[in-house]
Amino acid sequence: MIRSKKLTSGLLAGSLVFVSLYALNTFLSPTVSGSVHVSAGNTGRNLEYVREVLASSEAPASTAAAVPEASLQQLLGCVDGVATARYGQRGEFWVLYNYVRAERQPGCADSVTYTTHGDHTFLDNLVPLLKRWQGPVAMSVFAPGADWTPALAAIQHVRHCGPSAHLVRQHVTFHFYFPAKHVPKTVPRPAVDGFSHLPKANCSLSLEQAAGLGQVSYKSTHKILYPVNVGRNVAREEALTHFVLASDVELYPNPGVIPDFLGMVHGHLLQQQKANVTKKPSPPKVYPLSIFEVKENSSMPQNKTQLAAMLASKDAVPFHKHVCPNCHNVPKAAEWMALKQSEGLHVFHVGQRTGRFLHWEPIYIGTKQEPPYDERLSWEGMSDKMTQVIILCKYLKDEIFETTRS
Repeated sequence: MIRSKKLTSGLLAGSLVFVSLYALNTFLSPTVSGSVHVSAGNTGRNLEYVREVLASSEAPASTAAAVPEASLQQLLGCVDGVATARYGQRGEFWVLYNYVRAERQPGCADSVTYTTHGDHTFLDNLVPLLKRWQGPVAMSVFAPGADWTPALAAIQHVRHCGPSAHLVRQHVTFHFYFPAKHVPKTVPRPAVDGFSHLPKANCSLSLEQAAGLGQVSYKSTHKILYPVNVGRNVAREEALTHFVLASDVELYPNPGVIPDFLGMVHGHLLQQQKANVTKKPSPPKVYPLSIFEVKENSSMPQNKTQLAAMLASKDAVPFHKHVCPNCHNVPKAAEWMALKQSEGLHVFHVGQRTGRFLHWEPIYIGTKQEPPYDERLSWEGMSDKMTQVIILCKYLKDEIFETTRS
């Protein structure tokens, strides 16, 4: 995670601003008329993802009643959960799980949870993220000692101040964690309603003022390392959905990811059911995302066509091209980029982390069953995701990643 001055479109990385994750190597255009995206009217436990992948134009006549199509939840075999506030010790850290809960609690197959981490200086990313993601977010907030107060103030500000604050209230669940040696002076016990224990938001202040940006943090004063992987694991473990996207909060997925991804998976599982192959264990797989940076004053691309134009004009480049190009070099990236945008998600290529992709550190949609991140590693030490990826390679038995095209 790199932190710089606040920008409306993302993070400063040299002369470029890092902007967006493009799910499953595909770009969608859900902003056009007639498109489908997750919104207040179609999220939650009653969300249905209809994919007529098995429909036949001429069904044989039969007096028997039609067999209902299996739901995604039935095919996944997942169970709905409930977010409950509790605390626990995790190594040398105390964790307050579900301390601030989202108003909407999705069922296990209703959505994909974006799981992330940060401290109070990163909360300005939530609104631009949610405008594109439109789904559940689980965020672990590192708040040692006196950083607790500005962290709570900043969270309440993004939840209650501004025209898009409802997105944060509806979708984001916050967990807190801090070292046992740096416990905040006062930590209110979570209220039964999940909200009344929180301080009132002061919307007369800007978010920067509420978060105390520009002031030296307790973390910096006491030279505390940032335990990034503790935050990653907590957020992922507490997600209520079967599928999760473990990411850094400055990465903004392209619009329309959730319904199209779930529709694709549902369609694949229905096809397997029809072919009677569900008895055979499915090879483990994850779905990596391509990442790009755009110039500071450029708008974020909404679809693959816009991205291609920005790459051609040098207004966008692959993520970390000038820092660590091999870290985010996706297999068959050029071939995928050459394909024109179309509708839906389809498998484009099965990639493996071998050869010149040996140092690839993919960000991907997976499940909570993937190996955890090594909590001994800190952000400052770098390579904080490398051990997880190495374990993942063995776990996935050479069927590591699937990429798809739009």
